[in-house]
Amino acid sequence: MKEKLLALVEEKGDLPPLPEILINLERKVNDPDCDVMEISGIIESEPVLSGRLIQLSNSVLFGGGRENTEDLNDAVMRLGVKMVLDMAYSLKLPGLFSKPKGFNQLLFWTHSLGVAYLTRSLAYMVKISQEEIEFAYLCGLMHDIGIVVFDHLISEEYKEFLGTIKSSDITLAENEAETFGITHAELGARFIEKWWPVSPGLVEAIRIHHDSPGESGNIKHIAHLLATANLLANQNEFSNGIVSEDAAPLEYGVLDKLDIDSEELEILIENTKEGLDAAKSLLTTNG
Repeated sequence: MKEKLLALVEEKGDLPPLPEILINLERKVNDPDCDVMEISGIIESEPVLSGRLIQLSNSVLFGGGRENTEDLNDAVMRLGVKMVLDMAYSLKLPGLFSKPKGFNQLLFWTHSLGVAYLTRSLAYMVKISQEEIEFAYLCGLMHDIGIVVFDHLISEEYKEFLGTIKSSDITLAENEAETFGITHAELGARFIEKWWPVSPGLVEAIRIHHDSPGESGNIKHIAHLLATANLLANQNEFSNGIVSEDAAPLEYGVLDKLDIDSEELEILIENTKEGLDAAKSLLTTNG
């Protein structure tokens, strides 16, 4: 089954490419001579995206309690081009795949958005490299993309599989490895690496985020921060709704190893929940 799935990913078929607007924005954001007006101009070419991006910029996840804005140029100036690019990804990715058969689309993308925010926040808190901070948000947003790739490629089989593991005491990834010979982390990474022009570091973090760092592993590596953010989301009522993740509790002492204050973390979780409540309606509209 693994070989069949990987062959389907290689062939692509009707798997969705990254929208042209994201590729154009990515190109401009990475251009040292880019200016705010050019970024705004690209976004304004899609009026629906433009309006929703302004709304999202005022959420806790991005606006951070600053003054609200109703102007796109102001949002780009205030938040910076990189954060605006992250917002554009947040709004475009949920509309790329058809409605899944085996799970709730809104819960899935709300979880992904929450993990994106937590991963980025943890990256800043533990002061990882600037290069990893740059793609921390997108790591979180795309970390479960393999689940929608599974659903897209073998929708009936995957739906049936999800139904059979509801009461399983091992993780989704472990169940996938047993049944299909490949996890959603590996499948998603292979798909992104093949078809979406993103950072190789981002792809690798998604591929290994279910792996343990081990005794000698780097606990502050972006992949481990992503795994920690994912577990925090599952434990704080914004899981992807697919299976119970009780089988994968947060590793004992991990927050101490990351030097994260429990009160600081509590505030971060509350901010995430508040931001997700405000952003949820924006995730239900395709495009």
